[in-house]
Amino acid sequence: MKISKMMLGVGAALLLSVVAPATVSYASPGSPGHDAGSGHKGGDHHGRHGSDHGATVVSIESSPYGPVLVVGGAGAGFVPATSTTPAAYNFPAGSSLYIATIDPSMNDLDGHSYQAGCTTVVDASAGFACTGSPVADTSDWPALTTERPPIAGPGVSQWLLGEVYRADLGTFQVTYAGRPLYLFDAGPNSFFGANFFESVAPLPPWHTAWYLVAPSGVAAPGIANLEIESPTAQTTYTSAVVGAEMLPGVAPGGAAITVYSFSGDSPWRSQCNRSCARDFIPLLTSGPPTVAAGINALGVGVIERHDGTNQVTYDGHPLYIYSQEQPAVDGSGNPLLTGSVGNGNGIQAFGGTFSVVSP
Repeated sequence: MKISKMMLGVGAALLLSVVAPATVSYASPGSPGHDAGSGHKGGDHHGRHGSDHGATVVSIESSPYGPVLVVGGAGAGFVPATSTTPAAYNFPAGSSLYIATIDPSMNDLDGHSYQAGCTTVVDASAGFACTGSPVADTSDWPALTTERPPIAGPGVSQWLLGEVYRADLGTFQVTYAGRPLYLFDAGPNSFFGANFFESVAPLPPWHTAWYLVAPSGVAAPGIANLEIESPTAQTTYTSAVVGAEMLPGVAPGGAAITVYSFSGDSPWRSQCNRSCARDFIPLLTSGPPTVAAGINALGVGVIERHDGTNQVTYDGHPLYIYSQEQPAVDGSGNPLLTGSVGNGNGIQAFGGTFSVVSP
């Protein structure tokens, strides 16, 4: 399967492609507040009644990020046997499941048709797309698909499970708490895709952060860590700023990504939601953040967002990462792990200004 996973050794360049919205039809509740029935086990509006054959199973597994959703049953992406190869699953049971911040929640549709941010559009030069079927070589983050209403394994909420019809895939994608689910790690106990951040070249330009999913339906980012980013010839800032560790699977300590505050926020309260939060992604944590040398630990806090996630604050200001952040690169054009450019600094949008944060 396609690996942006091929990724990064320490700073190896990733392939580049272009993404465009894909329209899909909302087909199931997926979270409290929607009418139950369609899209759940037992039948839906397409008349897929009775049998569980072809129904994707979602289970729970322990991880370094707490309990998270994984593929259940036999697996996902069934590959039939050939004369030389036995039948198999591209993503066997236990493979981690992810959500993308670029995808709007189906709980926020407001009567509009759903448009996925992670699409199947393939860039001709790169040869792969943000998503696709679990057996497609062109999909970077394959969609978790199902032929029948998905089934909840032990500890998984059947009420939060749903599905959405993806016309670009020609099938249903499994959702949880209104968020479409994706695959990445081709095997259990990997969690390599946790806290992946893909913004612009030389990273894949999906403009998103990828998170594991807790059984409650919120992102499971683990514990955030803040550190210092120092200015270079590439940066927009000329003195030290605060960064956050992302891409922990890439190298020990991950990669430092510039964080921002938003003038439109109130102290200890974020006003950046929906499209704003897809452009400037809230910096999330699963517990009290840790800090590296140079960061004032007394200035670090946490607030609860409207969706139940916990966002890191500094001196009372909620923190964000920019979905189109430019990675700092070495002389060969490969991403560095020591910081990013800070090109979100000074952007005026959503009723305020985003600014880098001094330690």
